[in-house]
Amino acid sequence: MPPAPDRSFPRRERLKSKKRIARLFEQGKGGFVYPVRYVLLDDSAEESVAGKDRPLSVLIAVPKRHHKRAVERNLLKRRMREAYRLNKQALSGTLSGPCALGLLYASGDVAGYPQIESAVKKIIRILREQA
Repeated sequence: MPPAPDRSFPRRERLKSKKRIARLFEQGKGGFVYPVRYVLLDDSAEESVAGKDRPLSVLIAVPKRHHKRAVERNLLKRRMREAYRLNKQALSGTLSGPCALGLLYASGDVAGYPQIESAVKKIIRILREQA
């Protein structure tokens, strides 16, 4: 029986470094799949010790500008994390070296989980094709 795919989203896979986040938005390339905007930064040229042990660090954000209530922001972040967590195995092994990925919710409306999941799947498909 083959081992079950890793469907966890541990802390070591989360992007938390302020320097890497700033570099992600300054130098990263991205796109938009409604309702999620994505930014990808290839850190393989960077000499950061933090990125060597993990191939991909992910940042998930919902701006306060569009969603004033924390309840809505937390709901949307939870839906995006779950969609990424369940579909990330398709992305493993395709990215060369350490990378940083930002997933930002860009709509003013509260989207349902199926819509967010389809956007995250499409983003993962786009990233696989680019790699």
